Amino acid sequence: MLSKIFAVVLGAASLAAALPTFHNVTGTTFAAAGFGCDNPPWGLSRDDCNYLSSIGFAGPGSNPSGGSNIRIGNGGPNTMTFSSPNTDVVLVMWERVDDASAFVAVNRPRLTWSLPRGSSVTVSLDNGVSGAWSAIYGRQTRLAWTGVVENTWGEFTTGGSATVNISREPNMGGNNFVARVSTGCQADMDHCSYVCKQGNSCWQSGSYSLIGCTEQPNNNAYFGGADPSGGCQGWSNNGHIDAYFY
Repeated sequence: MLSKIFAVVLGAASLAAALPTFHNVTGTTFAAAGFGCDNPPWGLSRDDCNYLSSIGFAGPGSNPSGGSNIRIGNGGPNTMTFSSPNTDVVLVMWERVDDASAFVAVNRPRLTWSLPRGSSVTVSLDNGVSGAWSAIYGRQTRLAWTGVVENTWGEFTTGGSATVNISREPNMGGNNFVARVSTGCQADMDHCSYVCKQGNSCWQSGSYSLIGCTEQPNNNAYFGGADPSGGCQGWSNNGHIDAYFY
């Protein structure tokens, strides 16, 4: 199943329709009013909250522990454990509700969770969910001029055709992500990863390639259409992914 959230979100027509119109954009700096962080949500430190506000996030994630199809904890039908061995990061995760869901400058993500180096968090996901994650590294990562996180992304679908891949399309110079499915398939910067054919970012049809996926076990890489699709499978219904930020 196609898991190319970035290409879907940032296709030419979707981009024109979904881009925020109220930002005074200069490079990657947004003229955003910011939001208060006196009482940040559970799991997000005040310093991290203030940084997200300063770079133009619409707001922090709610970080729910229940009552949501993406939630903190290990009680769901599918789980992902995120670990950051060496770096302080903020996990940012959003559900793809519509074409604008990834634009965190105008739409709050579902999760913004502080991960000090050496820590981890487990996220539960219901079946039938599509979405993506990225990360803010050391209060350095910015938003792109489009209002998305300007870093590597991981992209996923859950359910009967559950798929996960890494996308370097938002920033070919982004940080090193790994997503390892319990059945053995690994998506990383060189495997089951979408990369730009040229330039530092890309989204148009024909501008990206899927690399290093056919040799991975349980992959569903497909190259028969106008653009490649697919990624790692093997985590359908009660599956698990171990994801790492390096």
